[in-house]
Amino acid sequence: MRFCLSTGLVIPIALTALLSLSTCFGGGDGWTHDVDAALKQAKAEGKDILIDFTGSDWCGWCIRLNEEVFSQKEFLPAVTKSFVLVELDFPRGKQQSAEIKKQNQEWQAKFQVQGFPTILLMDADGRPFAQTGYQAGGAEKYLAHLSELKGIREKRDEALADAEKAKGAERARLLDTALTALSGSNLQPGVILAAYGNLTEEILKADANDEAGLKSKYASISRQTKIRSLLEKKDFKGAIAACDETLKDDKPSGQLAQDTYLLRSECNFYAGQKEAARSDLDLALKAAPEGEKVKLIQTIITRVFDAK
Repeated sequence: MRFCLSTGLVIPIALTALLSLSTCFGGGDGWTHDVDAALKQAKAEGKDILIDFTGSDWCGWCIRLNEEVFSQKEFLPAVTKSFVLVELDFPRGKQQSAEIKKQNQEWQAKFQVQGFPTILLMDADGRPFAQTGYQAGGAEKYLAHLSELKGIREKRDEALADAEKAKGAERARLLDTALTALSGSNLQPGVILAAYGNLTEEILKADANDEAGLKSKYASISRQTKIRSLLEKKDFKGAIAACDETLKDDKPSGQLAQDTYLLRSECNFYAGQKEAARSDLDLALKAAPEGEKVKLIQTIITRVFDAK
């Protein structure tokens, strides 16, 4: 995946940056720069929202995405049947109002956008359900790609609707299905935890007796949500302590252990404890050698810790 690195970010890092599938562009007719207005329009029209985080006057891949996809005559009529389009631009030469700059930076931080262009899809309630970037092949192929990503939201919503009719362990299973649907979304874990933390708590409540076997999994996820909250507050010492407590009390294994060590690595990185951060990545690999984040961890080691 090709992308241009952003600058001046407030939050996460080389570690979370490498989680994103990013890319770049510059909007025009059919696009708005006002996220709040887009949310209202999406709600009124029953549509989702497509946000393009771009460096329109400097990012080469953004410019290519705009030229090859967004500016093609067949793109706009088709995409606006399903999406309200928002451009959040981070130019180097263009002038922007202080209000627009502030809005764009806040949404960049909210979704932990580290590279351009990043294309983020969210529903009219502001809940993200997929992230992508530059894709070669032109407008028709990109429209098909967006349609596939929209299927993630449809699976999520189907499970959520079924969960509304269920109780106890069955409700917990269906809510888990809704969250599992996001596994192919390319959203960063912290973004999912922040946007869907309420579902985590609902699962814990519905599966209080662990009948569905989800209590341990979501207790760990709930802790991760709190750890990320400490990270956002820059309470690195508290975040590391919370990771240690999770490892001691929950004794996670497999993928949960890998996720926890990866998170502690991030905490240590921010705290300036680079050796500890690197050691945690080794522990993460050992915990789940075939885990879903192995490639990510190996990339972080290569690009962040082993780079000269």
